[in-house]
Amino acid sequence: MNLSLSIFHLLSALVVAYAQSGPEVASYFRKHLSNTSTIYLPLESNYSLETTQRWNAFSAPTYMISVKPTTDLDVQKIIEYAFIHNISFLGTGGGHGYSVTLDTVQNGIEIDLGHFETVSIDQNANTMTVGGAVRFANITGPLYDAGKEFQVGACSCVGILGATLGGGVGSYGGLHGLEMDALKSLRMVTGTGSLIEVSSTSHPDLWWGMRGAGFNFGIVTSATYQVYNFTHNGQAMSADFRFHASQNASLYEFARSFTGKMPDAFSIDIAIAYNESFGGTYLFANFIYVGPLEEGIALIQPLIDLEPFDQNVTMIPWKDIETSSRYGVDAVACIKGNFHSVWGLNLYQIDVPTLIAATNYMDAVYAQHVDFRFAFLAIDMYAPRVIESIPDEETAYPFRSAIARFLLDIGFSNSSRAAAASQVGRTARSIFIPTSGASTSNIEVYVNYGHGDEGPLGWYTERKLPRLNKLKNRYDPHRLFSHYNALEAD
Repeated sequence: MNLSLSIFHLLSALVVAYAQSGPEVASYFRKHLSNTSTIYLPLESNYSLETTQRWNAFSAPTYMISVKPTTDLDVQKIIEYAFIHNISFLGTGGGHGYSVTLDTVQNGIEIDLGHFETVSIDQNANTMTVGGAVRFANITGPLYDAGKEFQVGACSCVGILGATLGGGVGSYGGLHGLEMDALKSLRMVTGTGSLIEVSSTSHPDLWWGMRGAGFNFGIVTSATYQVYNFTHNGQAMSADFRFHASQNASLYEFARSFTGKMPDAFSIDIAIAYNESFGGTYLFANFIYVGPLEEGIALIQPLIDLEPFDQNVTMIPWKDIETSSRYGVDAVACIKGNFHSVWGLNLYQIDVPTLIAATNYMDAVYAQHVDFRFAFLAIDMYAPRVIESIPDEETAYPFRSAIARFLLDIGFSNSSRAAAASQVGRTARSIFIPTSGASTSNIEVYVNYGHGDEGPLGWYTERKLPRLNKLKNRYDPHRLFSHYNALEAD
């Protein structure tokens, strides 16, 4: 079954308006999907164990049913059914997206790609093919064993495709560019129900749009990437530091000093956090250098001279960067089901007074809101040369000139605190906007860091939107994929 655009247009005249219950939907899918597909209703005892649970419980979608297809044809049938019966749906891989726009799906269908979990590596061709549910934790070991490396995301539990379709930033970006820049091809079901291969030679118009705005056009069931031979024999320096808040200006000035001259093999992550054992507000930082330890230490010597109250500088295999760096925060960051109000912004310059103001603001937040003391405000900065070497017009991703990103994650345990968390996030973001260096008045944000209130101009920019909207009209004319930081209807 390969539904064409014309068939979907015929079906649009037959859309059924009456509501479908979860058991009715389950009954249909049990009859029409492959025997290996699985179906779960929320009240079933094994529902939370067998389906992909959302990382963020704040502003969450709700489902009448979760369906785990095993074939591309199954995915097509689910989308067809949802369209005919006017039921909203989401495709989930890692379940790590946190935009507040996802709560536009209520009592919908979750298309859980959990059965699409294969990883295949071709050592000779330097390629890797992954299914739609594969997370970074699933690829690092096999790639390392094969003598290969890849751009990795911030957390091991994040789905590769979810990160890639928005761009994909990480500590090896200075060496290999964005994750989407390593894409060779995609296999997907579009908003017209068509199953297609997308690459530079097959549907090249959509190939452009999928790299930076791919959530808007369909569900990707598999993707093939270029992978790379080891840099420095697969080893990298990971340097973790903890600093007193009073040292924040020196830390930010260190980051600013690399503007325009950051080595490709170097990355910087700095975060403001709170820990009573460390005296309250403090900063922790991680620096990755993919090269000899002595070269890495030379780069960070000014920080060692600041005498941080804690440090750990060591060489580690690249496959362990996510789980071992940043004092092992990955394990905590991957816990699902908590409330998170997350805010981001692109930075085109490092303004030290702004960062000092942000530190002071977070210190005041921790003092005023005891239940927000798990919040952290982070700045990530990766070498831009390789990212910027790809012309802007080649992909829908619009932010190759950004040199850093601001990200604030406000974790809280009681949903009644959502409004207060949003106020903190909005205020923190407003501190950065005037000095971000953006060329427009829009709140420009890497789409995977978007809170959800920035709008299409903020996620995709005015120069990309006309072409993206044309693609939307062609590949998802009925706006079925309009729940994650979506393009607006014309």
